[in-house]
Amino acid sequence: MAQKSFEDSVRAETSIFGHFPTNVLRFSLNYLARFGIAGVVVYSCWIAFYNYNYWFTWHVVLCTFGYIPLMAESVMLFLGDELWSRQMTRTAKYTIHGIIVSLATALIICGDSVVFHYIEPGHHLYTAHGITGLISLIFLVISIPVGLVIKYHREVNPYLPFRLIWYKAIHNILGILGYVIGIVSLCYAFYTNWFIYYTTYESRLLALVVTILASLWTLNGAVLSLAHQIKSVFS
Repeated sequence: MAQKSFEDSVRAETSIFGHFPTNVLRFSLNYLARFGIAGVVVYSCWIAFYNYNYWFTWHVVLCTFGYIPLMAESVMLFLGDELWSRQMTRTAKYTIHGIIVSLATALIICGDSVVFHYIEPGHHLYTAHGITGLISLIFLVISIPVGLVIKYHREVNPYLPFRLIWYKAIHNILGILGYVIGIVSLCYAFYTNWFIYYTTYESRLLALVVTILASLWTLNGAVLSLAHQIKSVFS
């Protein structure tokens, strides 16, 4: 009996140790993505302030901060291997996620509003960067009331025509689409006339690669969660 207990203990320790390399790798990638995001934020904001151009500088700064790091951090909040978020309850995570997303969306709205008066051919909103940015903003704005339904589902449950899991899936889809299209818009921004004038080809290419890789990694938890939600919807 003692022998069996000892073998079970060794097996358990071996199983735990077997996950250690994976945990270290994911932890490293999480913070490597954060360092990359921080680098892109500093790069974009430094160029915007160094070459200050009134309203356009604030468009760059506010939208950059809205998508990265705020929107990126709101997505990473639910990763199972995040040390700081693992200390929170699920309810606390939802609350903090909602606050971050709302703040990020507000910054993006403010950043976009300074270019809305250029809605005419040949100007900002007629570029790939402007069009994708506007589409992203629409998805993000729609996702917020759906998120509120999820948070206060007990109060509004009698009025909901579908199961809660449907709203979670819809919120996740809207959030992922808004975030991904927003990152696409940011990538297009690196090749707008303004950025091209003030930067070098090498710096823009590096910013593009880092933005894509870091953003893709931040999405891994959200995509996995969406897969489980879709499976639950049709089960």
